[in-house]
Formats: sequence, C-alpha cells, structure tokens
Amino acid sequence: MKRKIVLHGYFAAFHDGPIEVSGDTVADIIEGLTRQVAGFAPDPIKGRHRVKVVGYEREEDLHTYLGPDVTEIHLIPQLNGGKQGGLMQVLLGVVLIGVGFMLGGPLGSMLMKAGALAILGGLTQMLAPKPETDKDTGPTSIYLGAPKNTVKIGTRIPILYGRYRVYGHYLSFDINALEYKP
Repeated sequence: MKRKIVLHGYFAAFHDGPIEVSGDTVADIIEGLTRQVAGFAPDPIKGRHRVKVVGYEREEDLHTYLGPDVTEIHLIPQLNGGKQGGLMQVLLGVVLIGVGFMLGGPLGSMLMKAGALAILGGLTQMLAPKPETDKDTGPTSIYLGAPKNTVKIGTRIPILYGRYRVYGHYLSFDINALEYKP
C-alpha cells in the first residue's frame, strides 16, 4: 500500500512536497526513502542523518505492521546534543542563580554569576559534538624497547644540557617496524 511521507525541518529541502512510498512497516519505508532521496546520503563528516518519526517512539514500533488506516508518515530531524553530561551542570547553575537571588548582596551576586557561567558551560557541553578517540594504535615494535620518549608528529623536541639525562627521539618517516618471521 502506498503511504505519503511528509518531510519536516531541513529534510524538506531534500525533496519538494510529500513523497509516496509503498511499504508494510515504517522501517521498510524509511529504508527505501533514505536510499532513494539523495539528501539522505551520509555526510562524510557528520555521518548519517538522525530521523525521528512522529508517533513512533520506540524501535519496536518501527517494525510493526502498518494497517490500512495509516496513510501519512511525518519525518523530522532528531534533536540531540553531544552528551548527557551538561544537564546536571545546567540544573546546578539554575539552583545557584536562585540561591544567589534569595541571598542578595555581594555573595548573592557572586553566586548568580557562577550560576550563569555554569548554565553556559552546561549548554556548551550538551551541544558540543562528542570527541572521537583514536582506537587504532597501529602495530607496535618489539625491537624499539628501552627508555625513550614517544612523541607524535609536530611535537617539539627539547634540548637540555648539563646534569639531566634526556633520552633521544626516534625520528623516522613512513617506516613500519614489524616482526617478520622467515
């Protein structure tokens, strides 16, 4: 059965007007739509678009059979922050502003300023993208042991003279130290 899909938010720029797609579940319809409409292609930097379907809150609901009474499906961009850590900081900032307002005077003024800064910091923390960690450390060498300084490209190399003992840096370019067994 054909169902009408209405795109909202910045998704509306991907296609003019509603789109008619046939499918039995919302998951099938979204998969078919995202593969056909060029705007839904994953961004190389941000990754895939996060889609929220109005009226379907759980993932199980997306895989249930749609009856003949469901003719329209509304897709909106999912709003979410980088992480959940900033919410407590925002709440703490609101409490500090409230306490500062009740106390008044120079102490109250200081608490209100600290609360405002806590709110701004919490909002920044919630909206900032989550940093990606480098999980692939690459192959390690068993031949380059002993005390040494390990540095990344672009790190300054200090030069010390006198009584301090400083180990040298291994400077190499495009060399993989792997153990080869003949």
